[in-house]
Amino acid sequence: MKICSFGETLIDFTPVGVSENGNIIFERNPGGAPANLAAAAVKHGVEACFVGEVGDDIFGQFLQEKLRNQGVDTEYMIVNSRYKTTLAFVQLDEKGERSFCFYRNPGADTMIESQAVNLRAIDECDLFHYGSVSMTHNPARITTFELVKYAQQKGKILSFDPNLRMPLWNSEEEARHEIRHGLQFCDILKVAEDELIFLTGCETLEEGARQLAKKYKTPLILITEGEKGSHALIHGYYINAPTFPVSVVDTTGAGDGFLGCFLASFLKSGKTLEQLNGDDVYQMLRLANASGALSVTRKGGMPSLVTTEEAQALLDSQSES
Repeated sequence: MKICSFGETLIDFTPVGVSENGNIIFERNPGGAPANLAAAAVKHGVEACFVGEVGDDIFGQFLQEKLRNQGVDTEYMIVNSRYKTTLAFVQLDEKGERSFCFYRNPGADTMIESQAVNLRAIDECDLFHYGSVSMTHNPARITTFELVKYAQQKGKILSFDPNLRMPLWNSEEEARHEIRHGLQFCDILKVAEDELIFLTGCETLEEGARQLAKKYKTPLILITEGEKGSHALIHGYYINAPTFPVSVVDTTGAGDGFLGCFLASFLKSGKTLEQLNGDDVYQMLRLANASGALSVTRKGGMPSLVTTEEAQALLDSQSES
């Protein structure tokens, strides 16, 4: 059981306090949703490789080292000496919700070309995961869709997380167009509440999910709604799964932890998407909710990811109370 996660890895500079001079202190953390997802999947018991491009600089070296330390296969990562590794400065509000300021014009992740990618990374995997951040600029956009189509031809399960970062797009119209193009290929779609509204304009999450499922024939749609839990649409059934009350410190990476846990649980089940039933999906959502909930109690993206045992312990404690 192996996931191949394609896209960006970057440095998240996360606020960790204030200096004696009253200035914000930032900590260097490994980040990027596809990289976070690969690390989360490993923590939940499946193999994962990451395919992406970094600069030949201290940040690119740091990211490779951190991914390897997480148990992620970095054999297929690409180092480009012509461009710098992308940086993102994270701002947190009083509720722990984050916003980003990117330094990426261009970043090495946007310059990845398909001929530089070793397709063995896809050949060896069971599931290919992609996002929309790699779709914001060429040549990465072209590369993304070429790899997606290759994975589809090879019969791989395709997972897509739009992970909308509006500051990286030229316009809302461009973002919708490219993300909707990405929706044409995926078997599993994970969207946050605001992303679903952005793509469909629907007033309710269920209505939006059903609209996407009908238009794109997506077998499984997952929706995260923060403290309200998560939802899924499979075989026409709409499922709600509550989350867990926690003290929020930093929401960075929570969705990646959620999805990495869910995908790992799905692969470990040994079932196909057609064989999954509502109870299967509900149990996977609950564990994924626990994984996401615990991650928001810690700072950083990748450093906040938890193991199956930690998530299960939270799930069990709630079941007993």
